[in-house]
Amino acid sequence: MQFTIGSLFLGIAAFSGLASAQQAVAFGQQLQNDDQTNHWVAWVEGQHACPGMQVLDVLTSSPCSQPFSLGEVQYTFSGCSGASGAPTVILDSSGAQIGGCSANANNKIHCHGDLHDIIKHGVCTIVNGA
Repeated sequence: MQFTIGSLFLGIAAFSGLASAQQAVAFGQQLQNDDQTNHWVAWVEGQHACPGMQVLDVLTSSPCSQPFSLGEVQYTFSGCSGASGAPTVILDSSGAQIGGCSANANNKIHCHGDLHDIIKHGVCTIVNGA
């Protein structure tokens, strides 16, 4: 196999771009219309929450310690304060901390059709792993 300076430079640039790339998981509440029970939901930040969200549990329960999948990756929120507080960290499928969460948003996301609207409460940034 023969490498040139140009291909080596492109390879390093591509690798460093992947290494610095960060994924994020958004979380919030799904606003129910029928049973009036709102639910914690999570979705891939940057993608539309409707219909891409994963429903976790009712809003009166903690979103922490409940494994959920987004695509083929399994996560768990952790570090919730109180019975229904927002998460402060995100874990991978082995239980290792892979990022931190900030609850700094209360933005309403309008869904169409039969999907329920969502209020975004924050984002967990994944800094290593997954």
